[in-house]
Amino acid sequence: MSCLDGTSAHGGDFEVFSRNEMIDVMVRVRATQFLQRATFGPTQDEIDAMTMRMRQIGVTAAAEEWIDDQFAMEPTSHVATARAMMAADGWAENEDGVNITRYRDHAWWHIAITAPDQLKQRIAWALIQICVISNQGAGFNNRGLDNNQNADWLGLSNYYDMLLENSDDTYREVLGDVTYSPVMGTYLSHLRNKKGDPSKGVFPDENYAREIMQLFSIGLYEMDSDGQLKVDAEGNDIPTYDNETIKAFARLFTGLTFAGSRTITNGRRDLHNPMMMFDGSHDQDPKTLLNGVTLPANPNGVADINAGLDNLYAHPNVAPFISRLLIQRLVRSNPSRAYLGRVAAVFNDNGQGVKGDMKAVIKAILLDRECWNSIRVSRSRRPVRIIVRPTGTERSRLAEPVVMYAGFLRRFSSPEPDGWYRLPALDYNWVQAPYRSPSVFNFYLPDFQPAGPITAYQASSRIPNGSIYAPEFQLFDAVVANRMANRIRGDVADANADYTAVNNEKAGRHDVDLPMDFSVEETLGEDPVGLAKHLDMTLCAGTMTNEFREALVDALQQETNVEQRTRGAILSVLMSPAGMIVE
Repeated sequence: MSCLDGTSAHGGDFEVFSRNEMIDVMVRVRATQFLQRATFGPTQDEIDAMTMRMRQIGVTAAAEEWIDDQFAMEPTSHVATARAMMAADGWAENEDGVNITRYRDHAWWHIAITAPDQLKQRIAWALIQICVISNQGAGFNNRGLDNNQNADWLGLSNYYDMLLENSDDTYREVLGDVTYSPVMGTYLSHLRNKKGDPSKGVFPDENYAREIMQLFSIGLYEMDSDGQLKVDAEGNDIPTYDNETIKAFARLFTGLTFAGSRTITNGRRDLHNPMMMFDGSHDQDPKTLLNGVTLPANPNGVADINAGLDNLYAHPNVAPFISRLLIQRLVRSNPSRAYLGRVAAVFNDNGQGVKGDMKAVIKAILLDRECWNSIRVSRSRRPVRIIVRPTGTERSRLAEPVVMYAGFLRRFSSPEPDGWYRLPALDYNWVQAPYRSPSVFNFYLPDFQPAGPITAYQASSRIPNGSIYAPEFQLFDAVVANRMANRIRGDVADANADYTAVNNEKAGRHDVDLPMDFSVEETLGEDPVGLAKHLDMTLCAGTMTNEFREALVDALQQETNVEQRTRGAILSVLMSPAGMIVE
């Protein structure tokens, strides 16, 4: 846990009785810390394997090796998984009367919990919170089939798979694929966007032109590579673009429509294949874009758009802006200027002259020395013990509800007897859910500050622009806190997570039961001290305070039933600050 004054909180002490145990505790903290960021929550087996490998070849070397192994894996497809789950249940993807779109959610949860390519899945989850789409887009829940017999509702899963494939591409490829995506074209309305005719008062739609700059690439204000905002002679922030720039990019993003269309406005819906260009509907005139660069007249619409994307990608803000968002999603809410600057430098050049190499950027984010220094691990000889100390609020973040719950299920649950995890969206429990962002601005803003002391907090000189933020707290109000606690309390108390996947006349009622395995913890139930230490190391990366651990042990000793004692301990730790704050 962390203190709002930026100083180290009191972490926990671990008594050790041998050199081997001492090394194991120190390395196990690092293994858990790393995997909490790079997966949807580590299993015990994953922590054990990473601990062993870190002891063999070193902490950073083992983490880098694991990242390389993850990038070498084939991505687990959400479209293919949804189709496999439908086939197992005997439904077609355009089936009526069975709430068929639920398989989009089933597939997402199944993959988050079971897929071996955990890092790529976490990167895709980060990217879809940058290049945001939502099921609120027009027709995204339709059961209709396109010319290739693909259901419209699976278009969102196809978009997610596209970002998943982008996890080891360059960010320029991300921008290109997002721009030509029919899902994004529908969501931000540049699909069937025709060139203007000012004489008739007709102008191109500006929606995508605005958001690709503000949210997907450069942000609102110019910044240095370390995230510090630039100011003009009067001390004002310098805008990255103005309304004329938006108009120029709106003219750029014209002429695109569904693949296979006969004209820009006449064609069957296709949410699975990149949009096609109708040059006659594209604004072919010169366009002055960012930094005064003018694109010449170009009759080739695709070439014109690609040149415009190159202009956008060349802006110096891209590296620090996107690097910060990725760091926030994977590591901490408030990267320091030095940390952000190092990652942005790798973003600008991976060492081989390539900009935006996602592999290199993710490595830089997850292996930077500041990734590790949010937890300080030291030794004491009298008595012999390991001391674990979080190093302050500036180096932590609140776990996202979806990631926290996925981690809980990865650690303790088993699937249904046929091997599937048919979870519903669960947005009722904590607002956040796959494909359900309330707007293009995601579930929370990167610069959100909850009411309270944080708004007056004086950040250290390490932090750019003098303020700290806590994005995930935008979701975590009193209602969500209560619903989350009730959801996990029920799962733990019953040793079973239960949901209703569907309940209607045609499909019948399908109640999902996911049994929880607390056997490892129950073997420690006779030893409250050992149980608390185990849960601290497994769920909190050793950051539980001595005070909390002592209070927990005292409470556990009051309960004589080992099963209830164990389950009470698990629930207490999961809902504690140490369990919810990622250091």
